Amino acid sequence: MSDSLFSLDILVAHRGLQARYPENTILGFNKAIEQGAKFIELDIQFSKDCLPVIYHDSDLQRVSGCCGTILDYSRQELLKLPAHEPHRLGNSFKSETIAPLEALVDILQQHPKVTAFVELKEESIAHCGRETMLNAVLDILKPVEQQVVIISYDYLLVLAARENQWPKVGVVLKQWQDLNTEIVQNSTSDFIFVDHEKIPEEIADIQAIKAPLVAYEVGDKQLGQQLLNKGVTMLETFELEQLSLS
Repeated sequence: MSDSLFSLDILVAHRGLQARYPENTILGFNKAIEQGAKFIELDIQFSKDCLPVIYHDSDLQRVSGCCGTILDYSRQELLKLPAHEPHRLGNSFKSETIAPLEALVDILQQHPKVTAFVELKEESIAHCGRETMLNAVLDILKPVEQQVVIISYDYLLVLAARENQWPKVGVVLKQWQDLNTEIVQNSTSDFIFVDHEKIPEEIADIQAIKAPLVAYEVGDKQLGQQLLNKGVTMLETFELEQLSLS
């Protein structure tokens, strides 16, 4: 560490270079990688026809400025919609559209040293079912499977990915105590993601956590250092440029 800045080896670019560009867009991912990111994180929602797109919210208003939800549109229709975050960024990036998951494959093939944490969102489970969701995602990402970690708040999805022999998986903890549940332990996660606010003040057994612990959302250097001192392994951040040594 130098001047409280952090190595890119421990920073995860949350939804791309989100501080300056629209989240979960091809532009945002490429800009994060240009900044030196070795790890990026993105979110997957499913369309009306149960196909994956790169998107965080189930509602379309915040990111696309449109009415309705992801599940109201086919994927073909979604891919024509903007993903420019108008309330945060105005119309500066209106040409950025919702991207299909296949776009991530292209990015990773161009950057073989980059790892992507791909979060499968829970909202589509009732509509599509876990098996359909997982099969679609794993089939698309197969060419870059060594560069992709499947993560989710839905522990059954993570466990299913593990049972499907996906190389690396990770749970996103709903609460800290879930570390001790049978399903989380059975997933044998390669990474454990957790909201930094859910980490207890005192963690006597943090060294007993076998997988790297990734804390989000870390927006400043002081917080980041406190978390690392506590035993956190990696920091997920919207502020890659502000926190990194690059």
